[in-house]
Amino acid sequence: MPRIESSVEVEDLQAVDLPAARTLVREAFAHVLGEAEPGEFWDQRDYVSGRWHAPHSHWFKARAGETLVGVACVVRWGEHAVIGPVAVAPAYWEQDIAKQLMARITGLIDQWGCVHAGLFTFPDSPRHLGLYQHFGFWPRCLAAVMVRPLSGSVVAANPAWQGELPALQAHCRNITEAISLGLEVEGEILAVQQHGLGAVVATSDGFAICHYGERCEAGPDVCYVRFAAVRPGADASSLARLIEQCEALAAQHSARQLMLGVNTGRLRAYRWLLEAGFSIRILGVSMHRGAGYDGETVLLLDDWR
Repeated sequence: MPRIESSVEVEDLQAVDLPAARTLVREAFAHVLGEAEPGEFWDQRDYVSGRWHAPHSHWFKARAGETLVGVACVVRWGEHAVIGPVAVAPAYWEQDIAKQLMARITGLIDQWGCVHAGLFTFPDSPRHLGLYQHFGFWPRCLAAVMVRPLSGSVVAANPAWQGELPALQAHCRNITEAISLGLEVEGEILAVQQHGLGAVVATSDGFAICHYGERCEAGPDVCYVRFAAVRPGADASSLARLIEQCEALAAQHSARQLMLGVNTGRLRAYRWLLEAGFSIRILGVSMHRGAGYDGETVLLLDDWR
């Protein structure tokens, strides 16, 4: 691996950096998963552009001279923050670049005054666990990314939210605040609506923020549930109705499967997904700094990758 001779500068990621950042993230993820080069699977996925344009996210870059050697993202969900991706170009691993990026990320989280921050990583990597533990993040529960083929039954002619944006934001905020004071995902809603990433579906006691299409992080044939929640006190049938709405939206946009994430600390939601025919595609571990919003009866789905 080439050694960096000059000092590494950590700065805000700019629009001009996006093509190089997309390539770097694809290469880093492929290498972590044991692939020599990113192939078609990675070429169809963009983990940078949509998040960079989102109003609630912040990206940093690590630069050695004119060479981009690392990037990192953090999104703010009210008083909660979610970190990821943190990626370093494989040619520059083992040179403390990720540590420098994390220092800037955690500094920003402290400026925001967040009561909790979390991230997804791989439980079989002592290197990753050690990096994040250095900054006060500790592993708790498994985090499962799950998929289910579409059933073929469409339950709604037009499941996407059709009302005014302020009403949607208020509906979603009432649910997330009931789950955890200070939890809000309005930035995720705005990102979907302003940048054509997907749509939001809502029921009387729940909502889901869905991504689909060519710009979907999960791939063009997938409807990806970025975040979904059901009001506390609702039973599992409320989660079932919400997933049906997501599936109807997916069918309208020619997706072949539904993808979502769940922390196994929310045991009721995890068990329901298994019983409903979802299978685990990727298994990681959630790492936390501060008190999060997990609980055995919480019906909340999110993906921290």
